[in-house]
Amino acid sequence: MNLHNFKEIFGAEIQYFRTDPRYWETILERFKETGLRCVTTYVQWKTHLVGPPDKKHPAGILDFTGKTDPRLNLHRFLELVEKHGFNLNFRCGPFCCNEMVHGGLPPWLVLGDPNIMVWDYANRPTQGYWIAKKEGMQPSYLHPTYLDWCRKWFAETDKIIVPHLRANGGCITMLNLDNEISYIVKDSFLDSDYNPVNVGPGGYWEQFLHARKSRLRPAPRAVPDEIGDDLPEYVDWLEFKTWCMSEYIRRLRAMHEANGVKGVTFMTNFNPHRPEGVPTRMSAFEKAVGEGGIVGYDFYRGTFMSYSGYHSMARVLKLMNASLKYTWSAEFMSGTWKLNLGDMRVSDDHMRFMARCAVAHGCKAIAWFMFHDRDCWGDSPVSSHGHARPSLEVLRETRELLFDKIQNWDALVPQTDVAIIYDLLSHQHTGIGDPAPCADNDLHIGKPKIAGIAAGKASAEYEGLFRLVEQCGVQPGAVDTVAAPQRLQEYRLAFLPGSPVLSPETVKACRAFVKRGGILVVSGPAPVKLGIQCDYLAQEKPEEERLDSLAYVAKLIRRHVPQPHVRIRPETEVSWVDWTEGGGSKEYRQPRNWGSAVLHRGNGEEILFVLNHYPEAARFVVEFPRDNFRQLINLTTGEVIPVQRRQAVVDVDRKSGEIYELV
Repeated sequence: MNLHNFKEIFGAEIQYFRTDPRYWETILERFKETGLRCVTTYVQWKTHLVGPPDKKHPAGILDFTGKTDPRLNLHRFLELVEKHGFNLNFRCGPFCCNEMVHGGLPPWLVLGDPNIMVWDYANRPTQGYWIAKKEGMQPSYLHPTYLDWCRKWFAETDKIIVPHLRANGGCITMLNLDNEISYIVKDSFLDSDYNPVNVGPGGYWEQFLHARKSRLRPAPRAVPDEIGDDLPEYVDWLEFKTWCMSEYIRRLRAMHEANGVKGVTFMTNFNPHRPEGVPTRMSAFEKAVGEGGIVGYDFYRGTFMSYSGYHSMARVLKLMNASLKYTWSAEFMSGTWKLNLGDMRVSDDHMRFMARCAVAHGCKAIAWFMFHDRDCWGDSPVSSHGHARPSLEVLRETRELLFDKIQNWDALVPQTDVAIIYDLLSHQHTGIGDPAPCADNDLHIGKPKIAGIAAGKASAEYEGLFRLVEQCGVQPGAVDTVAAPQRLQEYRLAFLPGSPVLSPETVKACRAFVKRGGILVVSGPAPVKLGIQCDYLAQEKPEEERLDSLAYVAKLIRRHVPQPHVRIRPETEVSWVDWTEGGGSKEYRQPRNWGSAVLHRGNGEEILFVLNHYPEAARFVVEFPRDNFRQLINLTTGEVIPVQRRQAVVDVDRKSGEIYELV
């Protein structure tokens, strides 16, 4: 597959085993109406399992033809996908999650020998995926017994995959290497993986240390209140878990390839949690999926998407842009994990806003999850019988905007004005103490301290700086000093979140940046002298950013980035009247700029995304640095807005985004 043909990746999840076969074709016809190209579907081990393993059936007795249940007729479903000419992402785990008992793994695995499971620091097997049934454990990724079970399962799935590969005239173009690899979100420092295969004599931990020429020592089993010169011992444990998960991905790929699976795009995906300091590292996973492979992030946000939810999404996408060759969402919330919806309705407005926020910040392709309702999931674009809902139009409209109304979507790149430096070691300091990285609404600030500074302070500064810069009306970009340090040289102004520790790569990149004439602002402590030093600027929660910090950042930007690609500000301060929690109503005023403008440029085309995060409609003044443009053309409505004296005024509804062609 040509990874630069993003249209071929756009798609949505259809689960044949959770729908009545008489509606399969109807659902696929609704899918065709959107113009999307790629069907994604889990193929779950436990779902197809109809009998225990024996000598003749080492992976268990499996039904792929619908003999025991017509919903299990995978062969028929693949034939229908091929009939309609779609691509297919075949997602066969072994772990699938998917609101299923045991996450799709067979019972003899998750209820079996505790000696092959993930162990925590106290040598206790960790709880597995317990949706709908609170039992079971999580197999240890590199335990030979578990890998042997994976090999047996793939021997069965690959018999189906190979004849249906696109190279063989079929539909399968992508193959998911497991799902959300993170020890079932048990990737915090002490939760995993102390299985003896790793930490026992001669185990992978010793091998890992030997390869790094590090001193052999036991794995750490406690998080101290303070860390000093022994920091490398704790960082090594995080790096080891990154290595374990990456090695697991590589071995799964090798199993498929040994079974003849060739000419397919291998992919894996990230669980939706703060990715900065945990072992599920983007660039490491990209290497693990191999040449031509891709990794994606799973975006799930509350409805309606909050301002903090928006910035979480935008920040992750900017780090993906900085660290990966390809930025996409492997699962993008479409509906919600509840059939009896109550107040959890997912409106088409929300889906449209969420999609436009994502593509504005460089998400080049989306796989919506789910396309249809099924058990434990509702408010999808179509019902379980294929009835169309208003949100179905969002999928069609998004595809049409990006590939019909925009001529060069594949080539367009979001432009950024100010660098926010991502220092891996600073975030690993946070990761050492974080008890639950998957709780992405709760940033850990606490132990261990280094030089008296709590873990999490640098991560909070990193996250907050993105909000401060964007509230100044320009766009921040992330720079990953490990994956792509050279990108720092593209900027004039850069912010380095202060930390008691910095990686050598960051120090080297920053010194080269300053030597070239770049302006580096270090907000918070630093172990070495680098650039302009100031106190922390961005420790507040979203929507509570200090106005004096905002003014300071704005002053720096005006001085050192006088001509950003585009600048946005509300025409007047935005206010609204709403109910108060105790009764009655009051006027709310928001002095911060909650408008975003992102310019995309490529192959002679320039496209502008304008996003309104206020709960009220607002008018924004958009400013351009040069007299390049005469007008903005709204790609949805056709409205033409004149540009006069390098400015245009756009009127945007609440929690929504507009897309303009600049001419």
